[in-house]
Amino acid sequence: MNILHINDKIENSGGVETNITQLVHLGKDYGLFGIWIGIYAIDENLEIKIYPNDEVVFSGNHSSFFVFIQKYIKEKEIEIIHLHSLSSPKIIDFFFNLKPVVRSIHEPRILCPGQGKFLRKSEKICTKPYGLHCIYDAYKEGCCNRHPKRLLEAYNNVKWETTKGNKKYSALIANSTYIINEAKKVGFNKDKLHLNPHMTPLIEVEELQDRSNAKCKSLLYVGRLSRTKGVHYFIKLGVELLKKGHNITLDIVGDGHDKSYFEGLIPKEYLKHFKFHGWQTRKEINNFFENSYLLVFPSIYPEAFGISGIEAMMQGKPVVGFDVGGVSTWLKHNKTGYLVPVKDEQLMLNKIERLINDTEQYRLMSKHSRSIALNEFQPKHNMNKLKEIYEICLNENK
Repeated sequence: MNILHINDKIENSGGVETNITQLVHLGKDYGLFGIWIGIYAIDENLEIKIYPNDEVVFSGNHSSFFVFIQKYIKEKEIEIIHLHSLSSPKIIDFFFNLKPVVRSIHEPRILCPGQGKFLRKSEKICTKPYGLHCIYDAYKEGCCNRHPKRLLEAYNNVKWETTKGNKKYSALIANSTYIINEAKKVGFNKDKLHLNPHMTPLIEVEELQDRSNAKCKSLLYVGRLSRTKGVHYFIKLGVELLKKGHNITLDIVGDGHDKSYFEGLIPKEYLKHFKFHGWQTRKEINNFFENSYLLVFPSIYPEAFGISGIEAMMQGKPVVGFDVGGVSTWLKHNKTGYLVPVKDEQLMLNKIERLINDTEQYRLMSKHSRSIALNEFQPKHNMNKLKEIYEICLNENK
């Protein structure tokens, strides 16, 4: 089965691109042969790049784009179009005329004009379904671009998705029950919604390395450097642990527009304990997980899932994280780590300290983390479900 994966970029900037990379590389083992293209808006024109070579295969206006993509789909014998992060109704509507269209709801992009269900100014999760209040909240909370043209465009995109798009998608794939429930709130057809949690590649080891007795313990953060991801909480917790005399390093893997802000939060006397590593290759990221003591997951906005969590668990690392969005899909309280009410810094500090000090509890959670990753989040679970969804779509469109 030939699948065309379409995203707004092919460069890795987080969980969406990590997932598409997995689908392309692992899919062929399940008879799913994927091609990944990124569609870039450049002024009034469009540009297409193909993964992994970063090759520009098209550049031109919308009319010539439609001619190109129709020919491309025919030449590659594409059977399913799988959309990921894309926000152009004009482009999406064209795809509906070509092949069955499946969409992954990686984030609340099609449910929320701000794309995050998050009130930035007050740093609170938005619990209201999309509606006219979004216009007010954009100015009061800064949760969406406040330029009138951009705001209206974002609002209309969601309006189109929840009305016209809703009727035409062959399937909508959510990676958590949180996203399923949010989609239902704004009227998406429940019969088209499929739950398929993310996967993480199997890492085979004869025996997990026991980090419980490490003299210096690495606390790890992996992800985009933005305030919604709660990196400032990770830094504050790290400083408190260092003040209390814990022998730790704070490893931050990722990058983003708030990096300089986060660097400025670290007192000079503790700078040597914090290391900003930027984005790393998959092999290097796996090494960070292997050598870490535990993963801290401090997101304060409603994560649709949180891939870094299951990546850590695959290597037997407990996770301490805020209970937001779909995080509870994989972070099982008192089993694979600790779920903490969002922004409860003191409780998160206490739970991290417990795992640092209680080696027996740490080893038990390490064992459970590995076991659940193997039993629930191996690629075979995700890929078999995805193949089943594709086959349903093809049969319904015969």
